[in-house]
Amino acid sequence: MIKCSGLKRLFSASMLAVGAWCGFAPTPLHAIEVLAPESNMELDILLTRAASDLVGRIELLEGQERSRHVSASVDLSQKIITVNLDRGFIPQDYGPAFEDQRSIINNALLSVTERFLHVSQVKYLYGGFDVYHYFPEVKQEDDAARKAGERIRREKQERERSGQVAGSGVAFVAAGHGYYFDHKDRAWKTQRDPHNGVMEGMLTPTYAAELKSVIELRSQMPVIRPRVQDGMGTHPESGQEWWRMAARYSVAAQYPGNPEIWNTHEGSAASDREYKEDINTRPLLANHLGAEFAIHLHSNADDHGTARGARVIVQPGRPSDAALGASVLCAMKELIQSTPGYESFVVAPAPHSEDKGENRLATMPSIIVETAFHTHPEDAAALLDPVFRAASMKGVEKGHRLFRDGKDCTPLALSKIDRVTVPANGAAETSVRFDGHPQFPVTLTFTPVYCTQPGACRAEVKTVTEASASPIKVQMSCEGSGYGMVNWSTVMRDADGVSSGPVEHWMTCEGGS
Repeated sequence: MIKCSGLKRLFSASMLAVGAWCGFAPTPLHAIEVLAPESNMELDILLTRAASDLVGRIELLEGQERSRHVSASVDLSQKIITVNLDRGFIPQDYGPAFEDQRSIINNALLSVTERFLHVSQVKYLYGGFDVYHYFPEVKQEDDAARKAGERIRREKQERERSGQVAGSGVAFVAAGHGYYFDHKDRAWKTQRDPHNGVMEGMLTPTYAAELKSVIELRSQMPVIRPRVQDGMGTHPESGQEWWRMAARYSVAAQYPGNPEIWNTHEGSAASDREYKEDINTRPLLANHLGAEFAIHLHSNADDHGTARGARVIVQPGRPSDAALGASVLCAMKELIQSTPGYESFVVAPAPHSEDKGENRLATMPSIIVETAFHTHPEDAAALLDPVFRAASMKGVEKGHRLFRDGKDCTPLALSKIDRVTVPANGAAETSVRFDGHPQFPVTLTFTPVYCTQPGACRAEVKTVTEASASPIKVQMSCEGSGYGMVNWSTVMRDADGVSSGPVEHWMTCEGGS
């Protein structure tokens, strides 16, 4: 039995979980500073409290009962949280509303751990069984997409070996949400409510347009967007501008002969059936078009409004999706944190695994990019900033391009600049070696640290316009006829503002005869 005297010595967050047992008033979870736990038990107590708090007040879905028993624990070696709930917490129907509900709980649990531990996945057991026990058709969807993806990859490899064009070369960029028809209220509704001036479904198209532009420019790939772009008129049934509509409706208009893409819940009496169809439409259209990869753009939400930062969600157990997600996060961090004002913006260190229809149904590498939390005021301000939008989407593009080309996402760094001897009043070439994948043109800023003739050495900026792998060549020059030595400190900066750290190197100017 746990003794209250012992628990009072735990950090304040643990006290939250047991306050009701011990007779002192707990502080709301979001209002306290969470310190690193000293034991696994303390962390499990805190996670159980967070899960119980949210499960106890979350809006229930049809057929769902409030779970009386809630517990959560973390496997520190696997970095996985397991949540145990009653069988009654399984809703009547599996769909995006159930996925959204899990995401809300996930974000509450991740906000507990992320300050001192990256958790890769939150798993749920309902009466001791996973969700696939109750909804085997969801597992069948996942299995079918995996098998189709493996077959497509094998066929692609065969075409590559025979010298044929391997794939479609098409990128798929989906802006999340938009208006849908609710059959219960007989009304057109947005899939998300506004927060801090951000309406997610109306913001994501601007991010999709940004990403489309940079992929076409830098990755040299055509881009398919399932939602209609701006300037395409009005959707007749809703009266809304077409760009505000969910993908389901634009795809139905463009592919009327393929209802298997956009009318997947035909005959259903569920009031949100067109919301469900919208989720399915995006990956099914990507499959239909044979896209090389799919990126679904969203903003994130947290119940307490305290969570921050960019995250990427991948389907559990798909290594290629995880590799794409990791590359995108790495590049997003590089690009965003190189942008003035966003140097400390939070970017998750690795993807989070979570079963989501947008990824589950896709037969190609597919990720969900949660660019920032619209429920946090500062994140919301970032989402509305065109500068942040450009930086974050350049990061997504770069991460994908590196993944596509089989390159690691390596931070930009100058590794070595060769020592060079330059003739008086002449020039000589030196090699600049670097790690990473800068966006050309790049500049090299040379600052003198030591000069044998004080005042004779001046800072200089050189620009390299032609893209090149390491090393790149630059010309160094000496003015005057005397002998001298310079110790330079040099920094590389690429076209996106990504900078290396400084590296020192020497140059000798030979005197004339």
